Amino acid sequence: MENQALTGRQASASPSVAGYRWWSLTVILFATFMAILDVFVVNVSIPDIKKGLSSTDGQVEWVVTSYTIAYAVLLVTGGRLGDYWGRKRMFLWGMTGFTIASALCGMAPSAELLIAARVLQGMSAAMMIPQVLSTIQVHFTGRERGIALGIYGGVIGLASVAGQIIGGFVLEWNIAGLGWRNVFFINIPFGIISIVGSMIVLKESRSDSPVVKLDIIGLSSITAGLLLLIYPLISGRESGWPWWTYASLALAALVISLGLAYERHVKKKGRVPFIQLSLFQYPAFTRGLLVTLAYYSGNAGLYFVLVLFLQQGLGLSPLASGLTFLPLGIGFAASSMLAQKLVKAFSEKVVYWGAILMLVSDLALIGLLYESGEHVSKTLLYLLMLLVGAGQGVIAPPLLQTILFRIRQQDSGAASGILTTMTQISQALGIAILGGVFYTLADHHGYVTAFRDALWVLLALGTAVLIGLMNLIRLHK
Repeated sequence: MENQALTGRQASASPSVAGYRWWSLTVILFATFMAILDVFVVNVSIPDIKKGLSSTDGQVEWVVTSYTIAYAVLLVTGGRLGDYWGRKRMFLWGMTGFTIASALCGMAPSAELLIAARVLQGMSAAMMIPQVLSTIQVHFTGRERGIALGIYGGVIGLASVAGQIIGGFVLEWNIAGLGWRNVFFINIPFGIISIVGSMIVLKESRSDSPVVKLDIIGLSSITAGLLLLIYPLISGRESGWPWWTYASLALAALVISLGLAYERHVKKKGRVPFIQLSLFQYPAFTRGLLVTLAYYSGNAGLYFVLVLFLQQGLGLSPLASGLTFLPLGIGFAASSMLAQKLVKAFSEKVVYWGAILMLVSDLALIGLLYESGEHVSKTLLYLLMLLVGAGQGVIAPPLLQTILFRIRQQDSGAASGILTTMTQISQALGIAILGGVFYTLADHHGYVTAFRDALWVLLALGTAVLIGLMNLIRLHK
């Protein structure tokens, strides 16, 4: 009976599974680190990719966001397939596809083919990552679930920062003279390790609910709406913002609205919609997603434009620019590991101080740039990055736990898929918006001014995070 797939309740109670829980968590978080790393590892490689493939600013933005969009729109489907067909099975399929796609990215001869390979990479990540939160929800309960979710949130934040640092080291080493291609090739050995480890350690589990037909129309409408939204934000600047960009934005709102209306229709007919709208009956879940939108779009946008400022504005090497993220990563790691203890000692309101710390740090950086311009002190820059990371780390784990707190175990896959989808959509929007502001200003006023003024957008997003957290924590009580 060892190989029999476990249901949600059985997986939680089985002694054989309990003995493997923490090893399983290690394996799936290793894959999580890889998937999130690949959202950001490309950032530090942007100038080299642009030069090596003779690509435009818009194309290099698509190299980053095409992965994120494909990842985002298929996450709910990936979560649902894992619930019904087996979480271990979908994790293995996704990890295998991710490893193959990484090899294709490294071999891409043009920007167009690199973007296509990144789409395949994102689709594969969408098959494996929803199984992570689902597995945590199924195998861990009570205090241990809080610890596991806290570690998960910390891994996401660390991978976001480590992407820049690892990318810088890989470009500096330039193994076999392959340049930027190595940032994708390094996934291959780690992907193989993850596949073998998951085959040995992971136990199969699936939902108690019967298998249902996938809502292809719902998936297609939401995907189309997101593409209509993000495409003009990335490509509109280089085209001079013609009429079709505004038409596309308006059409995006219409398509997404029609898609949600169709989802309600599917639910009334007794079928399972692509987006499980019943989850939005939980106010903490709905409001938490809005906070997630502001929080992750700001983080991703900052990481994107900071690399451009450091390399093209200050003339730093990829390694030097990557190491600038090291204090941010240290701050995030320390505060995210302490987040649970801080909440226990000072209540959930400690997340307010995380948001305030982010705001103060962003404001100080803006002032520093006004004062020093391109001669900005590296010591002060490192200190502010440390504070930004500390603020981000205080927020991430409690935010995840608050959003998922009241979700039923049988809905864990769908809820995890929607939450992670919002995270990725937020990152794509953050890169598109802050990247668009940065490139527009850089064309006319230089990189220092472009970065400084892009930070005002970040400041507005940080304010939204603070207000949203206040409403969310008040509701959680």
